[in-house]
Amino acid sequence: MSKCIVLDAGHGRYGNPYPTIDGKYEGTQNFIYAGKLAARLEKAGFTVLLTRPCIDDDPSLAERGALAGKNNAALFLSLHSNAPGSSTPPDRYPLVRGVMTFYSLTAKEENAPFAAALNAAAAEVMQSDNRGIMIREYPGVPEDDYYGVIRAAAKSGCKQAFLIEHGFHTNIDDATFLTTDDCLERLADAEAAVIVSYFGE
Repeated sequence: MSKCIVLDAGHGRYGNPYPTIDGKYEGTQNFIYAGKLAARLEKAGFTVLLTRPCIDDDPSLAERGALAGKNNAALFLSLHSNAPGSSTPPDRYPLVRGVMTFYSLTAKEENAPFAAALNAAAAEVMQSDNRGIMIREYPGVPEDDYYGVIRAAAKSGCKQAFLIEHGFHTNIDDATFLTTDDCLERLADAEAAVIVSYFGE
């Protein structure tokens, strides 16, 4: 039986409009990219489930993560792009870029090298900064992951749960990459290669 992978195209169709490119949205670009990555993984022999099979789908964070456990998935990967937080002055938003990956603390030793390989591959293809990998704990609950999709996936039984931020859609270079079809094809090639290598498919 082929291994199952759940790909989560973060947000909904119109989630997080790009301030850099009119008419583009993080949620839509995540959806487009999820389809490209899924096609490569299926070709490699994996079973791939999408949390958003249709572009207008927008399930809850808990539903997205739980899909992994319900289907005995070997990997849950949530696809996003980033924006600076409130600690960054607005005039510096366009200057911030780079790829970063969060991984579940429920299997830290196993997840860290996998997350690092995914992050490095994405940063190299995007020619963006590698901002590293990290865990994030839920405030006051040190054994729980902060991000709802990672937490739900891990609690459902899928310990290899990741959230990857593919650059910053507030940066014109990262945003241009994420809205260019050929670039997304190359990104999918790179990330699929890491996943295939990790599972020995």
